Amino acid sequence: MNQEFQKLDHNSVIPLYYQLKEIILEKIESGEWGEGQLIASENDLQRTYRVSRVTVRRTMELLANEGFLEKKRGKGTFVKKPIIEENLPVLKSFTEEMKGRDASKRVITAAYVKPPPKVNEILGLFPDEQVFYLKRLMIVDQTPLGILNSYIPGRYKLSLDEDYSKSLYQILEENGVRLREGDQIIEASMSTKEEITLLGLKTSFPTLVIKRIAYSSEGDPVEYVKGVYHADRYRCHLKLIRY
Repeated sequence: MNQEFQKLDHNSVIPLYYQLKEIILEKIESGEWGEGQLIASENDLQRTYRVSRVTVRRTMELLANEGFLEKKRGKGTFVKKPIIEENLPVLKSFTEEMKGRDASKRVITAAYVKPPPKVNEILGLFPDEQVFYLKRLMIVDQTPLGILNSYIPGRYKLSLDEDYSKSLYQILEENGVRLREGDQIIEASMSTKEEITLLGLKTSFPTLVIKRIAYSSEGDPVEYVKGVYHADRYRCHLKLIRY
């Protein structure tokens, strides 16, 4: 008897679609079905596990909704790139958040500039004060994930010679600026032409936009950052307590 079929207990109180889902997840997590790989067809899954088409389709729908599979019309169902999850409400830099992953940043712009009026207001800048503007492309698993636009008051005098592919928060702390907390807003949007180009895509796509103000231990705004992420690959997780 097929060993895979033995894993599916048709007499169990656990629904068949859930059992099949766990088997497929095991194949993905073990690497048997790798990222971007075409998985078995619905017909093959029906025959192998002796389940109905309805059961298979429900399983596929659940795994697609959870970001593990992607169905391409006329081609089949593929293992999707893993979703990157940010655990809120801890204030972390991208480097700290991606620790343990194959992640890096490519600096696009690092310069002192006149800030937009909105940024001037958010950071409480002096009338003629410049900001250090840092624009970076975030790359995870060798694929662009998002874009970070950071604005830091010029009074902190960050060096243009610094390696800003490293953690920005670590660089700030090395310069004597201790960060304490942040205010963050998460919005849904659609990509701009520039974002489509930078993320190496061909068409418009949904984005997750994160706007954050980071404050020092003295309560001063140190950074305003706007992060634009590919919504299919990034999500935020926030634990809520009622009492």
